[in-house]
Amino acid sequence: MTSRTPAISTDITNLFATRNTHAVEVAILQPADPFLDMAGEDLRRRIFLTESETGQTLCLRPEFTIPVCLDHISSQAGTPRRYSYLGEVFRQRREGGNEFFQAGIEDLGDRDTAGADARSVADAHALLSLVLPGQALAITLGDQTIFEAVFAALGLPRGWRMRLARAFGSAPMLETALADLANPPRNGQLSGPVAALVLDGDLDGLSAHIASGMEEARLSASAGRAPSDIARRLIEKAELRSVRLSSGAFSALKDFLAIDVPLDGAAQALETFATGAGLS
Repeated sequence: MTSRTPAISTDITNLFATRNTHAVEVAILQPADPFLDMAGEDLRRRIFLTESETGQTLCLRPEFTIPVCLDHISSQAGTPRRYSYLGEVFRQRREGGNEFFQAGIEDLGDRDTAGADARSVADAHALLSLVLPGQALAITLGDQTIFEAVFAALGLPRGWRMRLARAFGSAPMLETALADLANPPRNGQLSGPVAALVLDGDLDGLSAHIASGMEEARLSASAGRAPSDIARRLIEKAELRSVRLSSGAFSALKDFLAIDVPLDGAAQALETFATGAGLS
């Protein structure tokens, strides 16, 4: 740890040791694609990118979850297993600086998912109680599995389900996504062969067309996303713009997102919602 490490780091490390975790360190430079695949291309504007000697796109780690999981996979460690970490992450932000410390626990492979969920809440509460002594804490729980199941039951296509899933837990991102779903933005930038290939959903043809254009312009595919990734993203955007939810389905979606009840009333609230919306 560097001299910039927070003074409370020793207390955090000691807390992690009492909670049956394996302390782990991961490289600051990470392959960028896993982060972009998980969070979407919009993340590209908020992370610090570079390139390896072989042309692989790398980034300064913007968070720890993905690197810790990749490290777990590469080490072929067994599960269940709990990892703890404390270190710097890097994101472009308007306020608070671009470098900050992140501490957390990744709890992998426990088949008792309810027990693991409860343990994760207890871990977070213990850590925040240490960092923010004397402050009253409130816990809000959500379930991304239910979140995605509602989208599927409403008939949303895969592209929209992925975009909304990426917004899970972020009110601003979710608000923007819902605004686009209600009034899909028009895109007049595509024309000619590209527009036709996108409209046809011809991934192979569009990938080849983009690759040819990049070659003519002497642009290296390693400088950014591969032609196939660009083509996939263009087709996905077109599919997102083409979706029109019925007023009933959109109303049901908003009713679901408005559910905010004490935990012991959540099951009944969801059952009432499902019955009213005619969903399984």
